[in-house]
Amino acid sequence: MNETYARINNFCLVALTAVALTTALIYTKAVLLPFVIALFIYAAVTPALRFQSEKLKIPRNIAILITILFYFLLTGFLIFFVSNSLEQFIRSAGAYRDRLVDFIQWGTMKAESLGFQVDDRTVRDEIRNMPIFSWLRSFSGGILSFIGNATLIFIFVLFLVYGDGGKSGNNRFVVEIQKKISKYILTKSMTSVTTGILVGVLMLVTGVDLTFMFVVLTILFNFIPSIGSIIATLLPIPVLLLQFGFTAPFYFVLIGSATIQFSIGNIIEPKIMGESMDLHPVVVLMFLIFWGLVWGIPGMFLAVPITAVLKIVMSRIETTKPIAELLAGRIPVFLSDDTNEEEVVNKENENGL
Repeated sequence: MNETYARINNFCLVALTAVALTTALIYTKAVLLPFVIALFIYAAVTPALRFQSEKLKIPRNIAILITILFYFLLTGFLIFFVSNSLEQFIRSAGAYRDRLVDFIQWGTMKAESLGFQVDDRTVRDEIRNMPIFSWLRSFSGGILSFIGNATLIFIFVLFLVYGDGGKSGNNRFVVEIQKKISKYILTKSMTSVTTGILVGVLMLVTGVDLTFMFVVLTILFNFIPSIGSIIATLLPIPVLLLQFGFTAPFYFVLIGSATIQFSIGNIIEPKIMGESMDLHPVVVLMFLIFWGLVWGIPGMFLAVPITAVLKIVMSRIETTKPIAELLAGRIPVFLSDDTNEEEVVNKENENGL
């Protein structure tokens, strides 16, 4: 009985701690989010630094310099992609607005032929007066914020790498976290880029407008587990509809993109990833929603690695070991029916003796 009360007490303490930490995470988002991203980047690049130092015999400072240059190239590549996509969209905004007006006029005629009365003049006026450029200005402000956060993350990573001095490899706990994060980021990067390239080839062959932008969005959204591939598949639908209507190219691109996303996300990626994260799919989905509520879209990108690190930490603490087992989809020992039966048999044997 006392053991049961102790477990209930520990569970209540863990629940209260979780609520307090969630509140702290929400209020410290502006500072803590870049730092957490920097921690994961640091954990991902540390094995690469160790490989350069130990296997290739490159001095650590030069290895750090190579990694920093790679970081700048990757960041510049992303900024170039986003800027190019934004410029392409700005050039096409007016044309798409006119296409949308024509499409609504066509839809109104179809509705009237079926006996429905629709006032298309009001709808067309609203579309023409849409504040597209104000939306673009806010998006441009988001790009500037992204550049500022990228600079802050770079500073954090730089201090973490130099402050480590290559000593993290002596700690098994840290090495385990680094291996899981590195494998996850490498696998997601490979599968996301492959998906983006295949979808891009499909759109180029079909002649879809804004293909470059959709390739970038496909790569980025594929880092969000489960729902990211669905969003990436649905995003081109408005452009496809305005460009092709309900014709063969529309269905070809839509079905082709969905097939690529499903094949890579549900068949190839799980085989490469294996059980490295040791997280149940339902747990991944729940924490995807949780981190999305706490930190927005960046939280959804970080949901899986954060949850995997939490599971590793919980598995090292006696009180939270059952929670770690639940995260992996396994029933804790004290909740198992087999364990209860075994305990009953042991007690009966003791009483018999």
